[in-house]
Amino acid sequence: MSLSSATLIRKLIHFFTGILILVLSYIVAKDVLLWLIVAGSLFSFVTFRYRRFYLLHKTSHESLGTLFYPLGILSSYLLLYTFPLYYFQAALLILTISDTLANLIGQVKNGNGWFRALSDRKSMHGIAGFVISSLLIFYLLLPVNLISNPSYLFLLLMLAVVMEVMSWRGSDNFSIPFGIAVFFWLSENYRLDYTYLAGVFLFMGVGGVLLYRLKLLSRGGSIAAWLLGNYLLMALGTAWIIPVLVFFISSVIFTKIHSAIRRKPKKSNSRNAWQVVANILWAVVSSVLWIITQNDIFIYLFIVYVAAVTSDTWASEIGPVFNSKSLSLSDLRWYEAGVTGGVSFAGTIAAFAGALILSALSLFLFFGEINLLVLFYLTLSAFLACFADTLLGAFVEEKLLAMPWFRKKNNIESINPNDLVNLAGSLTAGIFLILFLSL
Repeated sequence: MSLSSATLIRKLIHFFTGILILVLSYIVAKDVLLWLIVAGSLFSFVTFRYRRFYLLHKTSHESLGTLFYPLGILSSYLLLYTFPLYYFQAALLILTISDTLANLIGQVKNGNGWFRALSDRKSMHGIAGFVISSLLIFYLLLPVNLISNPSYLFLLLMLAVVMEVMSWRGSDNFSIPFGIAVFFWLSENYRLDYTYLAGVFLFMGVGGVLLYRLKLLSRGGSIAAWLLGNYLLMALGTAWIIPVLVFFISSVIFTKIHSAIRRKPKKSNSRNAWQVVANILWAVVSSVLWIITQNDIFIYLFIVYVAAVTSDTWASEIGPVFNSKSLSLSDLRWYEAGVTGGVSFAGTIAAFAGALILSALSLFLFFGEINLLVLFYLTLSAFLACFADTLLGAFVEEKLLAMPWFRKKNNIESINPNDLVNLAGSLTAGIFLILFLSL
């Protein structure tokens, strides 16, 4: 049987499975339906490796869609268990009907265009079919008071499209129902400003596309930045995103200046998703902990982590502009500026300036004033983290580069040893800060 035939059979199985669950949702109790979904999920996982169930599971060696499918349905049902049934039914039908239509209509070749957000290929015809069918489902199932709000409907529809487009090995089978369920859960539990959220969603989307087009970020990097921007603006506010923007914009400017003056442009100035994550992961973790605890210590940690990566980037990009040589910490010899694990006078000054400016700006944004003692602790912690990053670069990065796993990673979206060094180095900023504050 051809691959396209296997794909069609699997899509039809998913379609009729979804329709069956929809029918059952009207005729059986909620707890009974839950156990039926759990049983179906277990069956899917148990049979995944058996060849006799090949047509049920496999369309390619890379696809994990039939594992994501039951997980998506189960997670959305659990999340929406206590809410009106139409929420779950809407999420289920978007996966059952809209996703299936997107796949089938996408096979039309005349006038079609193809693109990738992550690994899975998507088509323009397919997205159009997905949007139209999703709108019809929302209008048929959701209450009038919800769908009559243009901002609510726009945000919900765009979220569904993003969950469909950003698919990895069939992960849209999970992300579509789960993402929609999360939106419904939030809308039921909190009073949301849908107009503001829709504006942020659209603004960050345009910004992500521009950053990709300008080759400042790779495809994966622009998606990571888009997700980060939406999270910071929607869940936290401008005080949280401004320090991150200062870090990113200053990094881009200094990188361009470095490349222009030294006349040695890098192979690519596009930052990938791993680089974005390596620079901002600990700050995001701190912000989540602040949301949970409302403890100001996590604001300080957020500040020091952003200040640390700012300090490191300024040192790396400004140092080689003013100093032609740098001292390698690995063997205490002088090499050309920019060597991994090297330090220079200009780079050291830039590192301290980046830590100080970012810390001062952030303190003012969050608290409306600058406590000099706290500013000293933040600046010193970020500066020391920059030095720790340099030490790790001098003694660890080369060893990581020699590992066979990293030597095989030539894709622009792959993680590299420098990303791990940046993660470890910036983590020390929080450790230094906690030690200083404990004194």
